[in-house]
Amino acid sequence: MLHRLIPVLIAIVCCTTLAFAQTNDSNFETVGFSIPKTIYFGGERIWISSHATQNDLPAESKIIYAELVDRYNESVAIAKMPLEEGEGFNFLQLPTNLPSDNYLLRVFTRISPYQNLEKGIAQRFITVFNSRIPPTVVAERKSISSSQESNKLVLSQDINQPGTKLKIELPKGAKIKEISIAAENPFLNDQGMLSSANVYESLEAHSLVPELFGHIVEAKVEAEAVDTTRLYYLSLHGEKSALFTDRPNTDGRMFFDAGGMKNWNFLIAQKDGNGSLLDFEIVSPAPSTLFKKSFVFPELEISPADEFLLKELLKGGQVEGYFVHEFDATLFPVVTGFVEDRTYLLDDYTRFETVETVIKEYVPEVSVKTSKKMKEFRTLNEIRSYSFDTNPLMLVDAMPVFDSNQLAAFNPDGFEKLEVLTRTFYLNEEAFEGVMSFVSYKNDFGGFPIPSNGIYLDYQGISPRIAAASELFTKRGQVSNVMDWRTVLYWSAVPELAPAGNSIEITVPEIIGKFKITVETETGESMNKTFEVRK
Repeated sequence: MLHRLIPVLIAIVCCTTLAFAQTNDSNFETVGFSIPKTIYFGGERIWISSHATQNDLPAESKIIYAELVDRYNESVAIAKMPLEEGEGFNFLQLPTNLPSDNYLLRVFTRISPYQNLEKGIAQRFITVFNSRIPPTVVAERKSISSSQESNKLVLSQDINQPGTKLKIELPKGAKIKEISIAAENPFLNDQGMLSSANVYESLEAHSLVPELFGHIVEAKVEAEAVDTTRLYYLSLHGEKSALFTDRPNTDGRMFFDAGGMKNWNFLIAQKDGNGSLLDFEIVSPAPSTLFKKSFVFPELEISPADEFLLKELLKGGQVEGYFVHEFDATLFPVVTGFVEDRTYLLDDYTRFETVETVIKEYVPEVSVKTSKKMKEFRTLNEIRSYSFDTNPLMLVDAMPVFDSNQLAAFNPDGFEKLEVLTRTFYLNEEAFEGVMSFVSYKNDFGGFPIPSNGIYLDYQGISPRIAAASELFTKRGQVSNVMDWRTVLYWSAVPELAPAGNSIEITVPEIIGKFKITVETETGESMNKTFEVRK
């Protein structure tokens, strides 16, 4: 399938490179987020409730990003999360190979950091453990000072046994904004949200490219290699595939608007004629920042006495995936500029060993000729009065193919169908003399190789929208064989989950250790209380 390019308004904005500067008025996007806990193991999901506003109204951006940065200012994970009316609820999947350490979790939209650094990036520290890459082990770890406990939160009991009920009385009359009950992190002096002014020395200038419809993939070529006439192809692949094109501007920048695509797993980049891409790179949507010299990452240390606690918390990380959440299964249509004139389901015909034979035997809209020992395809126009003079746009699962000889000799056993367009096809400013598009059974190119100069890159698409998460942190039913090893027991930021009345009742899990209750009010007051689980 082929995708139309960005609307003219966005194209104009993209072509205007703006130096970074803080906006003087309030017309900028403000972002914020919350998470239920700050201690994780590799492979877990960091559940994130986020928002983006502009003048106290929902921001126009449709994507908000969550990024994990290490102490060396290197990005180690990033998630593209959908926004609906300025609100988002989704997760960042932690890589399994992350070394044990403290990391900076930050959230932003594509343009918010460049509009206002203080309001456009929100961040806080989290702790990630990896049993295969442990942190520094010391004989005795320095104790982390815990936040002062509030007497406004009253517990039915401070020490609890697994499986019992715990009742939490909330302050009467307080307007509660958020409540979380999760495993305490004794390895990190939690500073809460960090001010950007205290974290970053500077922010690299960048174009302002608002994402009003979906994700925009940015790419660039090196300055000495810029050729504004060369066409670059970018195909995104997942359950569905789509093709996008662009030409570099004078700065070598390109913007491929994938607004019609939601979820994909990887991309393939090519230059017209299968040209070299040694000068080409994909640009991360994350801002390029420089930490202040005074900004210090807290060191992560453990002692032998922490072994039992870490084993308990590891159980929670291992079973987290069993708890209930539902992805939105709605199939979002991809806006295409390609409407085929004829479709051939190849299983309806005799299977031949080469694409050339298939075309010759039962595809009258396309002919095959040999010119200078090269096989070439010619598409007939829709009234079949003459054939075009050059190869059509040749595609395999939306991936452009420039070597017609290779395609002609390929065995099409893995192809399910052939779609043919017998008219001039316009893709942005480029005109192609017809289209010949093969679609595989599994959207995996049917075994056809990636072109020699093409770049394959793992590049996750927009995270699926979480359709229902009301049971995400609740105890599993009695029929379940999954042990109650939850490390998050309650989080009111989960859609459809809010405190009823002035109290909360939870089931105590089988994780042994301390749990922290955090209550935030609409006036900005924060209340904390801990309880312990013992056998």
